[in-house]
Amino acid sequence: MLQDELKKYFGYDTFRSGQEETIQFILDGHDVLSILSTGAGKSLCYQLPAYITGGRVLVISPLISLMDDQVAQMKLNGEKNVVAIHSALSREEKTDIFNHLSDFQFIFCSPEFIYEEHNFKYFRQLSFHYIVLDEAHCLSEWGFDFRPHYALISRVTDYFNNAQVIALTATLTNKMLGDIVQITKRTFKIHKEDLNRKNIAYHHFDFENEEEKDDWLLSEIKSSGPTIIYVSSKKKCHELANKIYKEGYLTGIYHGELDYQERTTVQLQFIKNEIKIIVATSAFGMGINKQDVRTVIHYHIPTSPSKYVQEIGRAGRDGLRSQAISLFTPRDLLILNHLANDHGIDIDMLNMYEQGYQLNEELKTNIQFLLELYPLTSLKDKIIAEQQQKEKAFQYMKYYIHLNSCRRKYLLNYFGENIEQLENCCDNCKNVELLKILNKKEVKHKTTYQNRLKVIF
Repeated sequence: MLQDELKKYFGYDTFRSGQEETIQFILDGHDVLSILSTGAGKSLCYQLPAYITGGRVLVISPLISLMDDQVAQMKLNGEKNVVAIHSALSREEKTDIFNHLSDFQFIFCSPEFIYEEHNFKYFRQLSFHYIVLDEAHCLSEWGFDFRPHYALISRVTDYFNNAQVIALTATLTNKMLGDIVQITKRTFKIHKEDLNRKNIAYHHFDFENEEEKDDWLLSEIKSSGPTIIYVSSKKKCHELANKIYKEGYLTGIYHGELDYQERTTVQLQFIKNEIKIIVATSAFGMGINKQDVRTVIHYHIPTSPSKYVQEIGRAGRDGLRSQAISLFTPRDLLILNHLANDHGIDIDMLNMYEQGYQLNEELKTNIQFLLELYPLTSLKDKIIAEQQQKEKAFQYMKYYIHLNSCRRKYLLNYFGENIEQLENCCDNCKNVELLKILNKKEVKHKTTYQNRLKVIF
């Protein structure tokens, strides 16, 4: 029985919701697409079959932080034959791993890394029982945008055509499903769990201006418990973290331009509760194994329901009451419009490419990648369809801002789920209260004699 194998390899008595069904599909020999809520233990779904069959696993993952966190977790559980290989490693480290690649049962890398010919030659020497597409929604959301390597994942699945493909994600629309099937050229056995996280309450607050928003936020973080605050830019990340720090709270920042060591340090400090508040761009938190995040605040709301559900799902993985809070000012619409229309590749760029205009090297390379998948005319149709889908998703989130009905029901309807929750739901249902979990001030500021005089008088 699978429960016996679970106990043998992981020490657990029972599976989490959706794990057993997914694993059984895999052991039955199917290519599997499993939609499990954030924090539902998706990594166990490929680890246990690998232990049972002894097969080697290639995990294609979107972020270095996600790979490193999963590798660290596996090592803590006693797994020695696991490795992540990526661009943040030194040349010597990568060479050493490549020289011993066949020693590892679990190998993590990004799509960009494995497509490099001088890297792929090492992978070609191995056989894989399973190819895991972690955060599989990225194939659809990023593959036709700024990371076209995701759209060419079939280079890997075709080459290792005897390997089973396991696609795992927390959110999936019919459009995403169609993209994943088209990109991988596989037919999947699908298991889908409800997206609803009952322990996460939804709140939304409108403000006249950013000053009001900041004042509310600085007051709220006093009692928000371990908190992630998502912002739209690196600049805002630094500005807001500085204000929070001045209020006396140890705060971390996280964005794509930090170096590898800085990002890793921030993650570890947050996981260990050495810092309780992180101000971050959307890359933070994907796969981070922190169970007790109590609050996720969106200083700027995301431009799609998929992004929003993914990001608020980083709260309350321990099953205890948590909250998702979105903030909005009228000026935010300018920022959101820019983000929603900031496509990696659009129809104008394709027309310029067709007419021989000089494009920057990265953009030109990305278009050439996609032309390996589609003829130019078909690619134009695909990019137009992508832009229309993104606009539809953005409009959906704009309505969320001014919504008068149930927020939970509205968001999950986007994914075809009809949810009704009678308690701990949302501000519009009027059955929630903000959490009160004290965050201790730990930053000691030096007091000048002028400040002392102000206190006295």
